[in-house]
Parts: sequence; C-alpha cells; structure tokens
Amino acid sequence: MTVLTAALELRGVNAGYGKVAVLHDVDLVVPERGIVALLGPNGAGKSTMLRVASGRTEPTSGAVYLRGTDVTGRSPERLARTGLCSVPEGRAVFPNLSVVDNLRMWTYRPGVKRKDVEEQAYARFPRLKERRRQLAGKLSGGEQQMLAMSRALTANPDVLLLDEISMGLAPVVTAELFALVRQIADDGTPVLLVEQFARTALEVADTVAVMSQGRIRVTGSPDEVRDSVLETYLHAHPAPPV
Repeated sequence: MTVLTAALELRGVNAGYGKVAVLHDVDLVVPERGIVALLGPNGAGKSTMLRVASGRTEPTSGAVYLRGTDVTGRSPERLARTGLCSVPEGRAVFPNLSVVDNLRMWTYRPGVKRKDVEEQAYARFPRLKERRRQLAGKLSGGEQQMLAMSRALTANPDVLLLDEISMGLAPVVTAELFALVRQIADDGTPVLLVEQFARTALEVADTVAVMSQGRIRVTGSPDEVRDSVLETYLHAHPAPPV
C-alpha cells in the first residue's frame, strides 16, 4: 500500500505570546489534495496556528513539516521559496500601486517572468484584468482579496494558507471567493483555510477541524463535524438569559 506524504503537518505544537499560552498540543494534517477548513470562534487560536504554520510565529514546542521535511523555525520568506505560501488576514496589497504593478512586484524574484505572472492572475481572476490599471486601494474588498490570492499563487505553491478571506465581505462575494478556492484546490493545490464564519466553509471543505481554547477538538468530514461546530460556537457565544 502506498503511503502519501502529508502536504503540511503540525505535530504537538504549543505556542503563545510571552507568558500567555495560546496553542496546546495541536496536531493537524493537510493532505496532498483538497481543502482543510479550520473553524472556531474568536480567540480559539486559529490565526496563531496559521502564524506558526507560515513561519511568522515560532512554536515553544512541537514541529511543522512540509511534505515530510521539518521546517520548524524557518522564516516566512524561506518557506515561501520552498512552496508554502499564505494570504494573511487584511489582504496585504499595495494600495497606491495599480493591479498590474502589484503583480509585477513579484517578478523581481529569480525565475519569475512578468508575462507569466500576469497571464496566470488574469486566467484565474478575470476581473483583475478588467481592473489592471486601477489602484489596488480603489478595488472592492473582494477584488483586493483576489489580488492578494493571485500574488500568493504566482509561486505555484505546494500549500496555500488562507486566513479569514471572508472578513468584511458581503455573503455573495464570500461565496464567489470560496468557489475560486475550490477551483484552486481542484487544480491540485492543497489549501488550509482558517475561518470564523462556518457555514460557507463547511460547504466548500473536504476536511474540517474544529478548534476552541487553543486545542483541536474534532476533525472529520463536514457532515461528521457539523454538530460539533454548532456546539463549539454556542458554547463560545451563549444565549443571553431570558
């Protein structure tokens, strides 16, 4: 029987800020294909876990593996060069540059051609081609998110990490972005999607991990964990007394 190497794996990860512990013995596997959605209420530790996975926060113990190689402690830049790319919360585009100039910022890396970057971005996100001369700061929130995702995808990543891509967006725009994420995964790029808003993530994910209080509570298919998701959110936001 062939054993497939996980695209990304966190083993026994503990992490925090100063003396404040946030993550407690976290284990998570992102398979070679598909979308893993990490769900949980505010303060569950989701973004901290993504910071550890992307190299922006070093764990106090435990390890991060990229395709079987221990990459714990590597910088985000080095991880990006080895195939782990992330779109952090807040989109991180250059607002005073046009769409095309934002894309060209990534062509200064060796081996990356400007024409290829633009063609790939416009093929995945046709709306960016229509807006290519527009300042990124003048784009809608959804279009800025598309631009941030297109920049991450220029490196043809082995794994794509997405942090709260629905933040501040209308439901119809969120649904459109998640359909694009589904297409990216179907094209062969495994995705770890961190989300606070569960409903759409449950519809698009192949695997769901539910997090609360810095721990992974349950992992399974969307149908298997749906009740656990509801329970976790209800406990995090209890109904007011009658």
